[in-house]
Amino acid sequence: MTLRLVPEPDYTGEAGIMAMRSLQQALTVALQQEDWERIRHLDRVCVVLIDRVIAANRNDKSTLIRALSELKGVYAGLIAQCRQEVTLLHAT
Repeated sequence: MTLRLVPEPDYTGEAGIMAMRSLQQALTVALQQEDWERIRHLDRVCVVLIDRVIAANRNDKSTLIRALSELKGVYAGLIAQCRQEVTLLHAT
């Protein structure tokens, strides 16, 4: 049995934005499917990813703004969907 190390992902610049976009797409799909367990998991992953993207781009504010602005839109949709679900639950 051989142990191989995997290099740490690079979150600088465009690589960080692409990682955030990949997570956003997964969140969007989970939201469309109303897969709340997956959304909870991805939300926890998002916290870690945001920390890593911020750390990797401390000197590149434009990358941070792009990555976080796009993510903000996904979470706005998520919040709206949650509000709608709560309203439907209270109506029944």
